[in-house]
Amino acid sequence: LTMADAPEILDYGCLLVAFGPSALFAFMYILPRPQLFVVSIAAATYFLVAFALAAIVRISVPPLSRELWWLALITTVCQEPIRYLYIRGYFFTQRKFSVVSVNAVLYPLHDLSASTCSGLTWGITNAVMVYGDVMMRATGAATLVSSQCPDISIPVLSAWVSLLTTVTHIGMMILAFDAVRRNSLLKLLIVSSINVAMVGAGSVSVYDNGCIPMIVCEAILALGSTGLALKVMHEDGYHSKRYAQD
Repeated sequence: LTMADAPEILDYGCLLVAFGPSALFAFMYILPRPQLFVVSIAAATYFLVAFALAAIVRISVPPLSRELWWLALITTVCQEPIRYLYIRGYFFTQRKFSVVSVNAVLYPLHDLSASTCSGLTWGITNAVMVYGDVMMRATGAATLVSSQCPDISIPVLSAWVSLLTTVTHIGMMILAFDAVRRNSLLKLLIVSSINVAMVGAGSVSVYDNGCIPMIVCEAILALGSTGLALKVMHEDGYHSKRYAQD
């Protein structure tokens, strides 16, 4: 091993941190199940629509295009209605699909697998759209650092934030599926609040020495959303495998 190999090791390490766990889950669980692969494609499509809509709205008001509060507000306002429509569309399709007994047995669909798959897809797509370009441009013998965070390279920061936000997206989607199924406004508000906090935390790095607090905030959100998702999964009547035929 020579010093010339170190930049490539860093590049591959960042990619593995950001996308390794997600890729492993996708190859082991999603791709062998055609129904979940279709769910992933639909989830990615809906997310890209929300992402494009938020970008159009954000740049349409030039004086506010760089304001952090405006970014968090527009992202949430655009994403959450799209998320709601996506989940409603999934429920409608799932009912029609599961009417055929063969489909229900061979290609079972229930909230736990569908929401986890959808959240993972939203997280990966978000990571690629927001941080993927940074990690790809930072390959080579040199790395990128910002004046606000000189002690940590931007690719390393982007890799860890990508991983943590993907976990948060999974937790949010599990919560959102259950909220829509139960018509729980409180849970929908919790999902929206987590989304606002996640976007806000992602903007902390623009301040001096804000990178470490940014990672800490994203980690707290990831743990919090995971904890809430686990709580929801253990509630009575949760649409898990036991209730997939209901």
